[in-house]
Amino acid sequence: MNEIVKYDNYMNKLYFKKFKSVEYDLLMTLCTKLRDKDTNTIILSFAEIKKIIQDTKHTNENFIECLKSMNEKLMKITCSLETETEIIMFVLFPTFVINVKQQILTVAVNEKFKFILNELVKNFTRFDLTEFIGLNSKYSKTLYRLLKQYRTTGIYEVKIDDFRNKMDCPVSYSTKYIMDKIIKPSLKELRNYFQDLQCTVKYAHKRGRPVEGYIFTFKPENIKVVNKTSSHKSNMSKNDNGIMERELNINELSELEKVLLTHGSSSN
Repeated sequence: MNEIVKYDNYMNKLYFKKFKSVEYDLLMTLCTKLRDKDTNTIILSFAEIKKIIQDTKHTNENFIECLKSMNEKLMKITCSLETETEIIMFVLFPTFVINVKQQILTVAVNEKFKFILNELVKNFTRFDLTEFIGLNSKYSKTLYRLLKQYRTTGIYEVKIDDFRNKMDCPVSYSTKYIMDKIIKPSLKELRNYFQDLQCTVKYAHKRGRPVEGYIFTFKPENIKVVNKTSSHKSNMSKNDNGIMERELNINELSELEKVLLTHGSSSN
């Protein structure tokens, strides 16, 4: 059974500086295992984590260094929530204990950050962990999860400075280098997962036409929901468990969300 990564879109606003490919895999694995666990502590063996991320090359000593390195970088990320009266800053995992002797990791999500992995109904990013781990570079992994936020619309537009930060591109990289060495190789790899994936460069209306940003487009994904009582015959199919499902288009999904939100408000 494939593991599904699912988190609040807030996480896509964070800048994961100097993360290596394996550190991204570790982070997404922890997000998967911590999902819907509130702030409860979980315990994972090294063997279980290494199996999930398909790691066969790191010794236990090296693997421990990978865990330490990932969390040290996480601790440097500015996570904050702002209200009219407060600015709250916090780390993602206040509990992060590596037991060298027992070869286990004990981890829990921050109380202030639990919304990112719990009770996700809307405004979330969702993707297959196995697909993510199978990607080769940190750039393709980052672009993959950013595009997945827009999987139902098929359009991701980003300004150049924000893109540089999210992709962790050095300031010295020219826009030509970014296109040739980061975007094009990533697109080549990601076209296995996004149909008709393209990138359009957006230029500023200034002298020299500097790059203002990028627009990524692809064919939107169909959303499936279990529909046990529907009399609709079209677009019906059985899933792997033999349950009938019907694909909803974007308009139908929007209407469904409105009904659910209205019902939720009236019941409070």
